[in-house]
Order: sequence, then structure tokens, then C-alpha cells
Amino acid sequence: MSDDPRTEPLKEWNRLARENTENSIVSSMFEASSIASEPIEQFSSWLLLGTAAIASFLIVNSDKVIILISKKGFLICGAFLCISCIFGLISKIYALRCKIGIEVSSAVRTTFLKHLEEYEKEEEKIKEGASFWGITLETGVRIERILNEFYKPQPKIIRWYAQRSLEKNKGNPQIAHLLLVSMMNKQGLFSGIQALLFLGFLISGFINAATT
Repeated sequence: MSDDPRTEPLKEWNRLARENTENSIVSSMFEASSIASEPIEQFSSWLLLGTAAIASFLIVNSDKVIILISKKGFLICGAFLCISCIFGLISKIYALRCKIGIEVSSAVRTTFLKHLEEYEKEEEKIKEGASFWGITLETGVRIERILNEFYKPQPKIIRWYAQRSLEKNKGNPQIAHLLLVSMMNKQGLFSGIQALLFLGFLISGFINAATT
């Protein structure tokens, strides 16, 4: 009975239902993990403010600090602080992009579902009319056209990058979350480098103070 051809539609329905549910669960996991962007941004901001305050203090009191850690040590410590600030700013940029991505994604999802529900009602009526006249019509939302219309007014570089990302991840049901996760990973990476450079400043300061 399990090989009965009449059960094939039921099997396909079961497969699609399971696959859609699994994809939805993975999507919810991606969305939940994006919450980590906010505490990373707070840590990076706190470290950036601290680094800027220390750098200002060193500059104002450079004549006294140089006596303690030497001119070479002052330059090394300053370099660590400056580079740490640069990576902190890069991390902040990715944090801003993550925040924008999360808010835009949430707004699009809400309106998308609303329009999709309205279209599904119209689609049922269209299918009934096509069945009555004995014709076959191609229904369903054309995602390709939606994306093309959305990216049409964007700068060429953005269109190129978007098309490249879509082509690269074609067929991946989590394509909407991949860019956001990638930005969040980069945010964490640059924030970690920022912290390590600040630690390098502290270590170099103690070493130069001890050897002067």
C-alpha cells in the first residue's frame, strides 16, 4: 500500500510541510541570534569611549608620560590606541548595518505577509475561474521581478552586490538571513580585535614603564 501511486501527493505534501517547518525553525534561530549584535555594540562603544578618553589624557599629559615610558613607548602605546579606535569604528559601522537590517527585515516581513495573504485569496478565485474555463494559468508571486524592481533605483554597485549574493546563495531557504549573520560575525570579529589592541596598549605601557 505504501507504494501506491495515489499516495505520492500525500508524501510530497508531508515532505514540503516538514521542510517548511524546519526552515521556519532555522529562520527563527537566525533571528534570535541577531540579538547578540546589541551587547557586542555596547561593549565596543564602551571600549571606544574608554580608548578615546585615555588617548586624550596621554596627549594632554604627553610631556609627563614620555618621561615614564620613553618617546618610543609613547608612540607604540599611541599606535595601539589609534588602531584600536579604527577597528572599534568599523565594528560600530557593522553594528549599525545589523540594526538597520533587523528593523528593515521585520518591517518587510510584516507587510510581505499581509500582501501575501491578500493575494492568496485572489489566487483561489483565479484558480476557480481557470478551472471553470478549463485553462491553466501561472499563479504565484514572482520573487525575481520583486527583487529586480526593488533594486532598480539602487546604485549600480549595490545592484551588482545584491545580484552576486542572490546568485551565490541561490536555492538556499535562509538567504534572507545570511547577509545579516555575516555582518554580525564581522562586527564581533572587529570588536574582538579592538579589545585585543587595547590589551596590547596596556601591556606595552607596562613593559615600557618597567624598562625605562
